[in-house]
Amino acid sequence: MKLREHQTLSIEMIRQSLGKGLNRPLLAAPTGFGKTVVAAQIAKMATDKGKRVLFVCDRIKLVEQTLKTFDNFGLDVGVMQGNHERTRYSAPVQIASIQTLARKQHMPIFDICIMDEIHSLHKAHKHLMDVYNNLPFIGLSATPYSKGLGKYFNDLLVPITTEQLIDKGYLAPVDYYGGKKANLDGVKNKQLPTGGSDYDPQALSDATERDDGLVGDIIKNWIKWAEGRQTIAFAPSIKHSKELVRQFNEAGIAAEHIDGYMDADEREVIYKAHDAGEFMILSCSRLLNTGYDAPPVSCCIDCFPTKSKIIFQQRIGRILRSHEGKERAIVLDHAGNYGRHGPAEAIVPDVLDDGEQKYNERELTKDKKEPKTKECPVCTQQMVGLRCKCGYEIPIKEQLESTDEILKLLTPEQRNKKHSKEDKSVFYSELLLYTRGKGYKDSWASHKYREKYGVWPNAIQPRMVNGISDETRKYILSTQIRYAKRSKVA
Repeated sequence: MKLREHQTLSIEMIRQSLGKGLNRPLLAAPTGFGKTVVAAQIAKMATDKGKRVLFVCDRIKLVEQTLKTFDNFGLDVGVMQGNHERTRYSAPVQIASIQTLARKQHMPIFDICIMDEIHSLHKAHKHLMDVYNNLPFIGLSATPYSKGLGKYFNDLLVPITTEQLIDKGYLAPVDYYGGKKANLDGVKNKQLPTGGSDYDPQALSDATERDDGLVGDIIKNWIKWAEGRQTIAFAPSIKHSKELVRQFNEAGIAAEHIDGYMDADEREVIYKAHDAGEFMILSCSRLLNTGYDAPPVSCCIDCFPTKSKIIFQQRIGRILRSHEGKERAIVLDHAGNYGRHGPAEAIVPDVLDDGEQKYNERELTKDKKEPKTKECPVCTQQMVGLRCKCGYEIPIKEQLESTDEILKLLTPEQRNKKHSKEDKSVFYSELLLYTRGKGYKDSWASHKYREKYGVWPNAIQPRMVNGISDETRKYILSTQIRYAKRSKVA
């Protein structure tokens, strides 16, 4: 199997790290990276040299996925999981879940160990690394932000970021739309196994369930922005997820709930039916956060507020995988998570937490400042900075009218005071040039002028202009997009 450039680079970075005596490298491998492929290639290189390899999954469910990839590389693999049909302890490559290893009295013999999803650092991981502290351990994680990871791994490797994978076409770009959010005032926090804190599940569930209008707004926004898209939804509780599904079905939109308390066979039927497009929306509380891989899914309804970058990045990662006909992914943010963290694809690990200082997950990423987010007045997407993905850019006059980086939108009357008569004349003349080039009536330019300044251009004298400025073209485009959005909703 031919490796991609970033996969080849990651293997070289691991080799260099081990060559420097850093026998605990951690590879930051975001969604779509192909970390299991990298692990299989490392296993092949090791077994070609007569080495034995142990690959550790963080969940039993991922054993089969890993086995399939390793088989594609022609590896001689044994599986350590109950009475698995592929159990064979003599095989040079062993795949095991950390749950299985935690129950075993005798560990398998190996020369190198690869640990997947290592941000979920289990006590059995720590035990294994403590007992075999002279052997190399390679960690894999898309979200290496957990408390104390730096105690067990000594070299963070970042060969490529999520944004770079999007730029190269390996992942779909994502658009964020904001919607109604539950009031979380007074919701207390609870410690997470990864070291940080998050909203207390029961208190969060109670606050969300008290908001009678939230589910209705979720349905309305999905119809407006994502109708026809295969969708997954994250709710703060199983009860809320089931209510969300009930109301979607009442609205004539096929939806199903799924959770970890269901029988495994029942969950598999639901997964396959959703993959086949038999219903549109698959809703859960936490089940789909990790280990869920369905490239056709292109929309995420997020109504589960979280302070954890790990949870947020994993959740959005479920919809980023590229697929035929999937040009962009959509997040309907009813949780305010975009405002807390910014775009999930822009979060990049910077350092491993060594457990010595007060733990702060935000300090482990390169986006040190919490981003200021706004809703684009043209397409209503969530935007960071001055430019939206749709092309809209906050006018320079509004940029200057800012207080504490929160922009104050000016009224038409205030704008009139900020623009000279000459500015207005140039703008109107460029509108007329555009109008006549398109074969429109001059009244079209007059209406556009009035939309911007709130008055008709009766006192404005047209002049000769050399062309149409970028600012005027952007304004025309923004009005056209706004009109198209209104027409679609109507």
